[in-house]
Amino acid sequence: MEALGLQTDQQYSGRVPLLLVLRIVLSLHVLAVLVQAVLAGQFLSGPEAPVVAHARTAWFILALSVAQIIAAAWFVRRGGPLWTLVASIFVLIAEALQTGTGYGRFLGVHIPLGVFVFGAVSWMMFWAFRKRAAGGNRPA
Repeated sequence: MEALGLQTDQQYSGRVPLLLVLRIVLSLHVLAVLVQAVLAGQFLSGPEAPVVAHARTAWFILALSVAQIIAAAWFVRRGGPLWTLVASIFVLIAEALQTGTGYGRFLGVHIPLGVFVFGAVSWMMFWAFRKRAAGGNRPA
């Protein structure tokens, strides 16, 4: 467990601003994926207008995923756990597949993959907010 950096009491001395950047990117990412679910629900309810916003939001989410990889790489370079970068790369791959299956209307893959992406990004965000500031007992 320790090699993966999964312990909750590990201190990240000097990396609080990096953790803050990662928290912000992950929070925006989770919010954007949640908006996608709302837009998908509206589209599946009948009106076709939300599909345009759903498609545009998909590209925004891909950009957020790239930003997340950059933030995670920066965090790992300064001593953060490697799994944050690896997971971020896999999330980008999943979201690229998500975009492709959406445009291809492969809903049997698109919908479950969307649930997986939401869960993965949410879990990473919750992990980032559970990390503690260096030298303190309260979150950074």
